[in-house]
Amino acid sequence: MQLKLWRNALTFALLFPLILGTAFSQEKTPTPEKEAAATPATPAQVMEQGALDLLKKMSAKLAATPEFVVRTRGSTEAPGGTGQFLTFFTESVVAVKRPNKLSAEIRGDAPPFDFYFNGEKMTAYEPTHKLYATMDAPKTLDELPAFAAKTAGILLPFEDILHSDPYAILTKDITSAFYAGYSVIRGARCEHVALAAPGIAGEIWIDAKTDLPCLIAGALLDVQGAPRFTVEFHDWKLTPKLPDKLFTFAKPEGAQAMDFRALTGAGR
Repeated sequence: MQLKLWRNALTFALLFPLILGTAFSQEKTPTPEKEAAATPATPAQVMEQGALDLLKKMSAKLAATPEFVVRTRGSTEAPGGTGQFLTFFTESVVAVKRPNKLSAEIRGDAPPFDFYFNGEKMTAYEPTHKLYATMDAPKTLDELPAFAAKTAGILLPFEDILHSDPYAILTKDITSAFYAGYSVIRGARCEHVALAAPGIAGEIWIDAKTDLPCLIAGALLDVQGAPRFTVEFHDWKLTPKLPDKLFTFAKPEGAQAMDFRALTGAGR
């Protein structure tokens, strides 16, 4: 499990001023006091094969699904004007068509945001102000997350489910994995797996019947206050027959083009 993968869901809302910029535009985040909070303890190193097997089943299910639609609900902690962490919520509708198509409609506590990828172009669109940015993109979903982060400052909080081999991504660099029981989420029994990597304490709940992820949660242990995030997955549609036009941005009348890093604020 790479550090950036768990970090994505937490930092997602902060990467787009279009999404949370309004919330912070009138206040400057203070520098945290060094003595404000103690560093959380590093999780003990335990590696259980049963936990890894659950991850393998989930990953195999995702990898074997050529196209799907899923809804997500995420919560993200971010520092407010006083240094206290505030919680923000986002909801997304994510459509995937392997190996090279993605669209996401993101709504929540701040302005809306849409994202398109069709194996040729990557486009971000903010519908409230009709602002968009587009550029040439790599050919596959596996290449997209790293490319989007490097060139446009975009991190995708759901990138774990996009990869052709989620297991390899989730388990890279992990130091601990164990079974933590089960929970009932939206009426479904979800097997609870705890993971850890340097600086990260993460959890995944996996639907016992479908082998699909129910929820991902985590905390950044090396960040002041160990802020937390959650991303819940629900309303999976595994045979949606998605049209290719869904993944190509259709410019609305009056929409204005911008540079990607200006649009996302990554150049600040």
